[in-house]
Amino acid sequence: MAVPDVDVLVVGGGPGGLSTAVLLGRLGIDTRVVERRAGTSTHPKAHVVNARTMELFRQWGVADAVRAAALPLDQGISVGWTTRLAGIEIGRISAADFPDEVARTRDDSSEVLVSCPQDRIEPILLAAAREAGARVDFDTELTGLAQDPAGVDVTVRRSDGTEEHVRARYVVAADGARSPVRELLGIGNEEVAPIGHLLNAYFEADLTAYTGGRSHTVWWILNAQTQGALVALDGSRRWTYNFPLDPTRESPADYPPERCAELIRQAVGAPDLAVRVLSVLPWQLEIAIAERFRSGRVFLVGDAAHRFPPTGGFGMNTGVQDAHNLAWKLAAVLRGQAGEDLLASYEAERVPVARFNAAQSMRNAERMAEAGVLFLDPAALAAIEDTAGHELRTRVAAAIPGQREHFLFAGQTFGHVYTSAAIVPDGTLAPRSTVAEYRMSAHPGALAPHTWFRTADGARAATVDLAADGFLLLAGAEGGAWITAARTAAGQLGVPIAAFRVGVDGYPDAEQDAWRLWGVGPRGCVLVRPDGHVALRMAGDERPELTTPLRAVLARTGADFART
Repeated sequence: MAVPDVDVLVVGGGPGGLSTAVLLGRLGIDTRVVERRAGTSTHPKAHVVNARTMELFRQWGVADAVRAAALPLDQGISVGWTTRLAGIEIGRISAADFPDEVARTRDDSSEVLVSCPQDRIEPILLAAAREAGARVDFDTELTGLAQDPAGVDVTVRRSDGTEEHVRARYVVAADGARSPVRELLGIGNEEVAPIGHLLNAYFEADLTAYTGGRSHTVWWILNAQTQGALVALDGSRRWTYNFPLDPTRESPADYPPERCAELIRQAVGAPDLAVRVLSVLPWQLEIAIAERFRSGRVFLVGDAAHRFPPTGGFGMNTGVQDAHNLAWKLAAVLRGQAGEDLLASYEAERVPVARFNAAQSMRNAERMAEAGVLFLDPAALAAIEDTAGHELRTRVAAAIPGQREHFLFAGQTFGHVYTSAAIVPDGTLAPRSTVAEYRMSAHPGALAPHTWFRTADGARAATVDLAADGFLLLAGAEGGAWITAARTAAGQLGVPIAAFRVGVDGYPDAEQDAWRLWGVGPRGCVLVRPDGHVALRMAGDERPELTTPLRAVLARTGADFART
């Protein structure tokens, strides 16, 4: 067998691929990224960074940089409907309309949603990946792939035409919606629902005079000349305008910068506006879920595995969180800490999340259509700006409150409960979150509840701060036997476990009623996986022993682990 050149080859240098590299690098895994583009994205693309993704960025030390590149927080959830930016305001929906719900979201996490465009996020992740030790090569395209039971042989071609053969233990395909790796593997889509085609025009213009002090993130435009979404990228000069394209009658080539600039002027309502169009990107509004997220030693992450409408902003976030689920499992197998079967849990856990997010994004899109936004016949908008359009404006305004789940989605962000062989059930039923309401719990498979702790020296630490890259055991004040059991399991299995008694061990105060929230008594414990989901929960009346259940979580069965 050929000796691997690298443990993991990541194909694709977008948010999903770079997040994979950050995580693997932090875990000491030899990782290389190849990206066919010349550099990180110059087009903004996605911009919603939800609170769970911000928690991960917090763990990786990049949350402050992302916040600094984002819109002010008061623009994070604020959307307006208007005939033109300088036209008739039809309605709005914003965080200010739901103060109680927004206050509750701040209890759900140490972080909050921000709006930060992808062209600002990728350089931050690139620097973090390289700092973690990953090699990232741009202008390098995968052209061939073959695998055997021990590894994957990949051919890559650089922009100068030279080829290189790379042997990897595993490959992670994060190479986008039209993934060449997925195509080479012959993986189709089990679910495809094309909705429409759009163009995304990235431009610079000073729109301060037209926003009228309204700090919306997104402005939905409805008039007879154009309809679409203006997205504020920096709150002043950087914007994108997304508008429909009819592929039966026209192509992206029919929209040079000059024509896009004219549509932007129509959207703003300023015929003489100075507009500089920087780039125009065609894209397809669709749902697509890959038939499989894995083929042997190759795993699909992000848009290579799933595509959703942008309504809700879950595309990039789901991809980053795919990487978070997969990376620790790859690292555990590569380090000899887990059996190969652990990797099967990636598909078992992430496919249901992708399906749910796809379905909810589609529901959001349908509600937007009810509000008269998506692909409305321009003829129907002929009178929307005059007296005769009052009825249409009233109908659109009446549909706006129904968009609530499009913008308030704590349950969708945090409420997924995994079910797989990498979770030890405790015989209880998991609480069911709704899209808007997150029912926090430490049920096995759920995301470990956000809790603020005070350290002995008075410092404040959140659950996500206690163990960013490894297992975490939290026991009650009388659960010292679980601390001993954790140390024993860690020694026997060679798996680091950070273990604390809440109320002792340097964490004397939980600012919430932690054990009611976590669902165990003072003699119980909760074991949290490296991806933040609960592996197991013990009430306290069991014999304090963790080696056996942790072996099950890590798929440590069979001859390779017979002596552990």
